[in-house]
Amino acid sequence: MNDSLALTEDQRDCLQEVVNVAMGQAGDSLARFLEVFIHLSVPRIRLVEREELNAELERMVGGQAVPVSGVSQGFYQLDSGTGIRGEAIVVFTDSSFKELADLLAYDDTLTTESEKELLLDVTNILNGACLNGVGEQIEAELGFSPPSIMGQHVPISQLLEYQQASWDHALLVEITYTLEDRSFSCTMFLLMPGESIQVVKQALDRLLEDL
Repeated sequence: MNDSLALTEDQRDCLQEVVNVAMGQAGDSLARFLEVFIHLSVPRIRLVEREELNAELERMVGGQAVPVSGVSQGFYQLDSGTGIRGEAIVVFTDSSFKELADLLAYDDTLTTESEKELLLDVTNILNGACLNGVGEQIEAELGFSPPSIMGQHVPISQLLEYQQASWDHALLVEITYTLEDRSFSCTMFLLMPGESIQVVKQALDRLLEDL
């Protein structure tokens, strides 16, 4: 692991607080959309190597055999050609997906297209609120690429097959949203690779200096 990319303890604590605030905004947006109370996990932050990513994400969602659906959305800093750049991935297990459809009063027989619509709606709410919240705090205006379906009802290793990763290390932030009195949960992964890690570290240092 490249030590120059690793976050200091102060930087990690600062980033965790930034993500806490942002995921709170995202959870509030989802709660209003679903009309239920949302529980938020403590965000998990670590540096991963490209070869580790599949295993990391499999462990987070409960194993290789668990069928999942996922949506990916790229994000990038608008005011800088070399700023923060990364990908937000939202993963839903099949059991959570059924809960979501039930909450939103979808028909019992969801079609592939209506499933996609549901996935994209929830992902847009979470990504928009969370990433805008992060951007506001570190004073970086973020733009977004259109969200795309990575796969539906497949093992997470298959979900990631489409990715042609061009990075060696990435900063991985894991956020889990659960619903009160429901088995629903979805996990958002923020993946910021390569040069973005140094940009994030510099932004965190500026925040720490202002404390």
